[in-house]
Amino acid sequence: MMGLADCIEAKVKSKKIIAIIPARGGSKRLHKKNIYPIWGKPMVHWSIKAAKESRYISDVWVTTENEEISKICIESGAKVHKRNPELSEDHVFKMEAIRSCFSDIGGDADIVVSLQANSPEITCEIIDNAIETFIENDRNELFSVGKNLMMNAAFRIMKGWYVFQKDLSTKTGSFVCDLIDVHTIEDVNMIEFRNKK
Repeated sequence: MMGLADCIEAKVKSKKIIAIIPARGGSKRLHKKNIYPIWGKPMVHWSIKAAKESRYISDVWVTTENEEISKICIESGAKVHKRNPELSEDHVFKMEAIRSCFSDIGGDADIVVSLQANSPEITCEIIDNAIETFIENDRNELFSVGKNLMMNAAFRIMKGWYVFQKDLSTKTGSFVCDLIDVHTIEDVNMIEFRNKK
């Protein structure tokens, strides 16, 4: 007879789960932030690597309008969605880019994991544990928070249909993981100081 952990894993593996990483070219505080080098690789490489090493994610997509980012992401093993440049402006919410990508690639996944390109400390273990928590607790949405329980924007896990939710979120949850959201060179230095890859 299967234990609880085995039941949860079986349930997760019955779902089609994809990752979408929004990575636009523009950045103000740190030039070319999403491909800024950290541990000898462009920053977005680490989110792609974590998603590809996940036991549950079948496809890893990056949505971008930038050709340099596209090339790097393909080299890192991701599929690339050519984003409408209008969805890469500063004022556009990230979820608009996620919705556009999800629609364009078929919109048939049961679960969508939105990963942030500038959270290079993310690992496949964190992603898989969060997906299991999401499934076990039957949430519509689960997002990452730091030890202070404040959102750190590293990832957001959603049911496929919930990608198009525009009203108040319901049946949400959070997952604690100590990850730094990189916006400045100081953030890069802090991450490289506390982690070695």
